[in-house]
Amino acid sequence: MPTSAASAPAEALRVLIVDDSAVVRTLTSRWIEEEPDLELAGIGRNGREAVERAGRVRPDVILLDVEMPDMDGITALPLLLKAAPNAMVLMASALTRRNAEMSIRALALGASDVIAKPGQGVDQATYRVELLAKVRALGEHLRRRARAGSPATRVRAAVMAVPT
Repeated sequence: MPTSAASAPAEALRVLIVDDSAVVRTLTSRWIEEEPDLELAGIGRNGREAVERAGRVRPDVILLDVEMPDMDGITALPLLLKAAPNAMVLMASALTRRNAEMSIRALALGASDVIAKPGQGVDQATYRVELLAKVRALGEHLRRRARAGSPATRVRAAVMAVPT
């Protein structure tokens, strides 16, 4: 089925994955790379690496683990928001009371959303579906925000507001 310019897919969402677990990084990277509308912008093992890479790779969405050595996700979050101010941050954490409290703190510090990592009560298949859905939802939010803030949109709004 041919696509028209109006229905053509938008530019792929760039995703930066930050997790201290090599297994999680590999698995999540593979999932992102398998999706035609998503692009792996980079990976990091801790918050420090994420901050160093974020400004350079210009991610749309950053998947950020809460607990990591060297620099955890909570410490890295405000630095990431400065390094990549247009990026949406999706915090990933295990389902524990401590991580739930850290996730609430992350949202208060500017994270866009939180996702529970596979483990207690969350299986890998459910995590994959939820992760991809959240990444796409955050990307759509970014696109709406960009359209609303674009000069063409502001001009159209101003013209429509002028009384005739």
